[in-house]
Amino acid sequence: MPVRRVQSGRPEILTGKAPVVTLTRLQSGVGALTITAACSEAVGDLRLGCAYRLRVGSSSAVQLESGLTIAPPGTTRPILRAARERFETVTVDLRQVREVDRLLFYAFSASGGEIAWGGTLTVTTLGGGRLEIPMDAPKSLGVTPLATVYNVDGELVVRAEPREVGPTVREVCLAFGFDRIAWLDPRTPVA
Repeated sequence: MPVRRVQSGRPEILTGKAPVVTLTRLQSGVGALTITAACSEAVGDLRLGCAYRLRVGSSSAVQLESGLTIAPPGTTRPILRAARERFETVTVDLRQVREVDRLLFYAFSASGGEIAWGGTLTVTTLGGGRLEIPMDAPKSLGVTPLATVYNVDGELVVRAEPREVGPTVREVCLAFGFDRIAWLDPRTPVA
């Protein structure tokens, strides 16, 4: 079975029937991978987070809402950076991609309120590659996994995840095998 790839200048849409795409070694290793939760205010106070596990075994999360803006914490060369311009964004420094084992991108309400799901999670590469993952689901409370990224022999494999809502950030992270994260509370990882 051929591997589905991202072509520059043509967005790939990840759906339930075609949820996986593999970035080339060039797309996986040059520049930055930018993940953006693009949605209108009608969706609610949607926030983006990213649980990570590095090859050295360390694991935690970046989420702007909790003030965890870089990973690993305290570094002068962050591998992950959370920010907000128009939308919440997480950027992966691909010069350090060999350090990344896997990532989980998730969305939640800053206030703990209901989200009227809509919008698109976009994943862009330096060379113009673009993935789009619709963030469509019934209105809900809780946390929703959006996408996972795995580093497989130097190529990043991106997978759209089913919209199975979990009650807390911690529970969603545990459901995806991120069991080495220390938590301050069900929503906030220890830096």
